[in-house]
Parts: sequence; structure tokens; C-alpha cells
Amino acid sequence: MKLYVIYGDEFAERFIGNLLNYSAFCEACGLFCEHCRTAYPSYASDFEGVFRVETGLPSFIEEPEGYLPSSIGSAEVLVAVGIHVDLLLAIPKLVVNSKVKGVIVPVEHSHWCPPAVRSQLKSELSEMNVESAFPKPFCALEKPEKGGIIDVFIERYMIGRPKLEVKIVRGEIRGTRVLRSAPCGSTWYIAQQIKGHRVEGIEEVISKAHHSYPCTASMEVDREIGDTILHKAGYIIREEVLEAIGRAQSAETFEG
Repeated sequence: MKLYVIYGDEFAERFIGNLLNYSAFCEACGLFCEHCRTAYPSYASDFEGVFRVETGLPSFIEEPEGYLPSSIGSAEVLVAVGIHVDLLLAIPKLVVNSKVKGVIVPVEHSHWCPPAVRSQLKSELSEMNVESAFPKPFCALEKPEKGGIIDVFIERYMIGRPKLEVKIVRGEIRGTRVLRSAPCGSTWYIAQQIKGHRVEGIEEVISKAHHSYPCTASMEVDREIGDTILHKAGYIIREEVLEAIGRAQSAETFEG
């Protein structure tokens, strides 16, 4: 698979760093690092290109194409992170004669992609038979019901809505395995932080770890979800860890 990333916010560098998986990407555990990420490969060769848009753009851009790359090569998936709304609306023109089969626009802040812009983009891209996803936040990205290129994206890079496995011994989490990470890579850190803790009270441990990474989603209330996007990200990882614990406890009970 070939990826192209266009971005205007530093959050994209965390997403890119997660996929590159270079040695200094995650130093969250410091001296206590267990090198858990050695189980995850580097996808550097998948990147067709990375393009950072100019800063200080005017509120209204008459010719947005001039601020976007002239070509995205043979990219199959385009990810647009935190770019000007007018540039977002120009994406259909950018991909119309390309090999792009899917466009992902993560929404870590409400102003990145307002609902009206999302609706217009989905419609225009659909007419071009290009899949699209607008996860709010990025770790809310889930597989489409009918599969497709975004499904392949999630499977190949093991990113999207987090999913873990845990091993529980006498009520304590003794082992963890990341099956799918949040695109920013935080799930690897959280998986390490919950080890050694008892199941009772684990929600507080999850919350502390989530904020310590830290999550870069907006703390402003989003009208569409009725809460902050940061809180939604926190709810997602909490739900996924609790589900992993539930599966482990059910298996333990069955084996017993």
C-alpha cells in the first residue's frame, strides 16, 4: 500500500512517527522501557510522500490548489490532517486523476473538518468511487461494513480503534498485547502502564496513562458529540481495556 499525508498540524507527525516506528519515537516509559514496540514493524517504504502546508494562511483561499502538492504519485490512501478547510474542499480535484482509493480526514479538533465540509467531501468523493472516513478522534476509526481500502489500511497498519489482549492472574493484569493501536501510538504506552495493576480500580490507571502520553485531541466541547474530543478518546481506550479484561476473565472462568 502507498500512503500520502498532507498536514498542517503537528499531530500528524505523531501518526507518521507511529508508522515509521523509529527508535526514538516513543520514550514514554524512560528507563523502564520494555521495548514493546519491537513487535511492530516500520512502514517507511509505504510512504509515497509527506507534504506540510504553509502556515499563516488567510481565512479565505481563492485558489487552494496552489497550496497543495502538484502530485501525490501512486498513493492509494490520502490522509489529510489539520489543514485549512478550503484546502480540504480541494481534495477531490487533487485525487480525481490519481490512484487514490481512500481519503481519511481525522478530526482531533472541531474546526479541522466541520460537519458541512465533511458532508460535501463524502458526497464528492463517493461520486468518484473513492472511500472516505472522518474519524473524530482518529482513534475512533473503525472498519467499514463492506470492507474496502480503508479496511485494508486498518488491517495493514494495525491502527484505528484500539484493541488489546490482557492476561490476568489472580485479579492482576500480568501481560498485555496490542492488537490494534490508536494512530498516535498511545495504546502501546497504555498497555505497558496497566500491567501490574489489579482489575479493581483499573479505570483510574487507564485515565492517568491516557493523559500522560498525552492525548492531543481538543479540550473544547464539540457540539456534534456533546463532549470534548479528548474525553471521547479517553472513553474509547477505557472501553477497549475493559472489554479486553472481560474477555480474559471469561476465558479464565471457562478454563477453570
